[in-house]
Amino acid sequence: MLQPRLPPTSGRGRIRGATALFWLGVSAVLLQFVFPYVVLQLMGVDPETIKLHPATVLVVIFGTYALFAGPVPFHQLCRESPGLVLFVFAIPVLNAYSIYFTGISGAAQYVETYWSAGLLALMLAPASPAQKRLLAKILVTLCVINVLIALYESFTTTNWFPLVIDPDLKMTDMDIDFRANAFYNHPLTASLITSMAIFLLFAMRMKLVVRAPVLGIFIIGLLAFGGRTALGVTLLACVVMATYVLLAGIINRNLKLEFVVAIGLAAIILPVLVGIIVTQTSIADRIIDTLYFDDSAEARMTQWAVFGHLTLNNWLFGISHDDLNVIKYQIGLGGKETDIENFWFLMMLNLGAIGFAAFLAVFGTFLFHIARYSRSIYGWLLVIASLVIDSGSNSLGVKTADLFCEVAFLVAMSGYAGYAPNPNIVPVRTRSQLPGPPRPQGALAIAAPAKSRELRRLGSRAV
Repeated sequence: MLQPRLPPTSGRGRIRGATALFWLGVSAVLLQFVFPYVVLQLMGVDPETIKLHPATVLVVIFGTYALFAGPVPFHQLCRESPGLVLFVFAIPVLNAYSIYFTGISGAAQYVETYWSAGLLALMLAPASPAQKRLLAKILVTLCVINVLIALYESFTTTNWFPLVIDPDLKMTDMDIDFRANAFYNHPLTASLITSMAIFLLFAMRMKLVVRAPVLGIFIIGLLAFGGRTALGVTLLACVVMATYVLLAGIINRNLKLEFVVAIGLAAIILPVLVGIIVTQTSIADRIIDTLYFDDSAEARMTQWAVFGHLTLNNWLFGISHDDLNVIKYQIGLGGKETDIENFWFLMMLNLGAIGFAAFLAVFGTFLFHIARYSRSIYGWLLVIASLVIDSGSNSLGVKTADLFCEVAFLVAMSGYAGYAPNPNIVPVRTRSQLPGPPRPQGALAIAAPAKSRELRRLGSRAV
């Protein structure tokens, strides 16, 4: 765990610094949830005029401070979190590399999508476990509120904040299936973050009477947001996770009755609930209506043709956005409603083979760091599931808050490592573990054994 080491002369100041950075980080997370680009656009702010989201600006300023002058000394950061430090220093280098070979267009994505996530980790990691658990409750609450908004949108077929793909056309005016998006920039982002919330919910060790309804709300939210990959990956991960816990409990003979009851109820209630939603409501219309080879799947097949139009220089050092747009038009992906639906492809095209190899090493190291930092099997599942879900879209290849929010969820999850939900329960200690009187010192130590024997003899007579 990355925690500040507190010298006697400056411990209180470092604790206050860690707390201040934590709340600044929480403020940035709230800004991403409450004021995403789709909301700013409805408020009259043109996303093209602001290159960085306000939350990103906040994190860049104070995350840089946390790196060099924060509560955790820089040398300690390098020793205990080399993957995080490497990521924070490497992303600006890759950004400069991309600007040099392919131009300035799209350069903000490295700061917004990747660098801000690493800096946010620096701000949140030194917080106390109690503060991280509070962050977890805030995140779950925000996700529940967004799902409830999405359900209202699904029933009324009206978006609170319409997703604008073309300036002249709103999403509801286009010939596509309606999808709720609540406060999120895109329904796919909504699906991904709701999936993250499910893994965090399992790690929070809530009581069954609280966890079950919240889990049901999140499952319904995945249906409402219409992310097929997110729904399938999340359900598969839940089944694998439940099977693992069940088998481990049987083998180790520590299976809890509450878990067995939860599995039984889920096996009965969830299929009935999903069946009612699918057949009696319009919430899951998008998923049901597109369980086939649709336009999105066709675009994923077409995007491979891009590589047949690259020159040797493009393969090695990347291709500019203007040249890529020309190729996209040539292969039939030139419309604003279509794009390359794979962020790995986008990063490869932007960096070229040389830069992309460096990106893979840096990005993989960072994901390994934040997954291990969660100190939970649910954290590893969250990272793997999120990576699979993101791979089915252009999410991490453009400006997005996906990785930013992922860091917040994993840091919040780490607050439950070794956490006892009921602090009033005192563990039972054996007789040898109970505290006794202080051991006699000096000359008293010689007479102590005889005195102890005499007390035991008198005690046995009294009995």
